Amino acid sequence: MRILVSLAVIMLSACAATPESLESVARTESARMPAPSRPFSSFASYEIRPMALSPAVQAEHGKVEAAGELDAKMRQKIEPLFNEWRSAPAGDRSGRMVVEPQLAGLRVVSGGARFWAGAFAGDSSIDLDLSVTDGDTGQVIAKPRIALKADAMTGGWSIGKSDKNLLDYIAAVSYQYLKDHY
Repeated sequence: MRILVSLAVIMLSACAATPESLESVARTESARMPAPSRPFSSFASYEIRPMALSPAVQAEHGKVEAAGELDAKMRQKIEPLFNEWRSAPAGDRSGRMVVEPQLAGLRVVSGGARFWAGAFAGDSSIDLDLSVTDGDTGQVIAKPRIALKADAMTGGWSIGKSDKNLLDYIAAVSYQYLKDHY
């Protein structure tokens, strides 16, 4: 019995989003995305708008709640980065960069569904467009699509931990993309 409990603990801890795994996935995903038409360092001010939700996401209360959690995680990661950029020497920077996350699709399987249905509850996935515009002209500077999935089998073994970690991965990829193109 002790062996089974130890094995379960090891498997569950392997599903945790470690800082190393978050950074590794974020770097890989950011590197595959198209570069912006202008470096973010050329702007004088930075703003992140509330997350825009597609009609499909707005239609379900659970999805709206998960989108709120994702929005909070993204702000928690991105605001300190923007504060750092604002404190950089002005030089010849001008304009206002506006970031608006646009949630196209979201499916995060709940812990309860994972507990009762396991892998049969299906995959979790998030599709997000990170829209970056010049706030003064309205010109789109970048609009990378961040699409990640937590597969059903991993979700089943972790009893939903990998599903919840998906929010952290989306926030980390968004942060990394902005940081890489400063």
